[in-house]
Amino acid sequence: MFRDALIRAFNDVFEHLGSEIIYTPRGANPIVLTAVIKEPENPYEIGDSQTIGQVAEVTLKSADITPRVGDILVSNSRKYKIYAEPLLDASNYVWKLLAVLVEK
Repeated sequence: MFRDALIRAFNDVFEHLGSEIIYTPRGANPIVLTAVIKEPENPYEIGDSQTIGQVAEVTLKSADITPRVGDILVSNSRKYKIYAEPLLDASNYVWKLLAVLVEK
């Protein structure tokens, strides 16, 4: 019963805050998914002027895909590449991953 309520809550989050993305796993065809993407306003920097890039936190439903480092996703003409190992949250219902902006 609690699990059903949790799944409904996650589905509501994706329905109201999510957006369609084009997800391209390495070596496979692109698919359309719903994701919640949180982007910082400014690029990360190290030192005096070495810009690392804009890093986004992406949340995907675990039932939709198993993401891997190197996979690409496109949202609103912004192209991101997953650069850190994706992690399942405590519920095992959503993936949390970090992706760097590679193209605007």
